[in-house]
Amino acid sequence: MAWWGWLLIWGVLALALLGMLALFAVRLFRKVVGVFHSLGDLASTADVLDTADDGHGEKAPPVALLQKRSVVVARRELERERFEDRRAARHTRRIDRARTLIGVDANSRKWF
Repeated sequence: MAWWGWLLIWGVLALALLGMLALFAVRLFRKVVGVFHSLGDLASTADVLDTADDGHGEKAPPVALLQKRSVVVARRELERERFEDRRAARHTRRIDRARTLIGVDANSRKWF
């Protein structure tokens, strides 16, 4: 093969490489632009959520590390008592429900 044939082959390969790199660069640029548009939408959504969150007036619970140990222990005991009260009430409701189910007199019921 003549020297100009090899030059032609390598020239075509180099042009194909440049075309492929240009195609990848355009695709990457479009993806980056899409990411920036999505970040803009996310920022506007975050602004809306921040303004909506400010209107509730609920305050965050105090940080336990910044309070005295006695205050934290008292609050924990109060929460534990509330939990135990709810648990006892739930147990009582379940026992009452079971007694109503068990206490049915089958002879006094009309079955058919």
